[in-house]
Amino acid sequence: MAAPDFIVPPPGLIPNAPENTEPERTVQVVPGRALPSFVPTAPHLAPPAAMPPVLPMPGPAPTPSAANATPAPGPWRLTGERGFELVVEGRLVLGRDPVAAPPHADAKGVPIVDPARSVSKTHALVEAAPDGVSVTDLHSTNGVRIRTAEVELHDLAPGMPAVVPPGASFLLGDLELHVDRLHRDTV
Repeated sequence: MAAPDFIVPPPGLIPNAPENTEPERTVQVVPGRALPSFVPTAPHLAPPAAMPPVLPMPGPAPTPSAANATPAPGPWRLTGERGFELVVEGRLVLGRDPVAAPPHADAKGVPIVDPARSVSKTHALVEAAPDGVSVTDLHSTNGVRIRTAEVELHDLAPGMPAVVPPGASFLLGDLELHVDRLHRDTV
């Protein structure tokens, strides 16, 4: 071998080049002939029809007695084990280390001490409703269950709110919270 860095492959490893390199057919080209071409046009879209303005219907003003017929939401009180007590007046996110993320970013995070760790980090959204406390399971590990006088335990579907009436309770994992209306002094 003349060059020490060159390796010669063994015979028959690389096939020989074909001997005939001519094309099998001949193609005849006709000069000066072109196909027509067209520029595509933009589609013609009709402008949207103008919508008539929506005007409020005139009607009688609501009477003060009708406005007072619907009870105001809350305030509600949640009570639980080891002296746990929480007043629910707005939107709250409950959990071991809750994070109020969208779409509940306006809610206040309330940490719950749970030595058994059955409560998830961000477990449930709780908000005041006119007829009780609305609870939504935020896809927690151990779920939310509702206990009423009529139903022993009802599992709540994640993301679906349910109202817990006064006198009933709900469970975040193994932690049970009772719902009662908070009566405040008006004087």
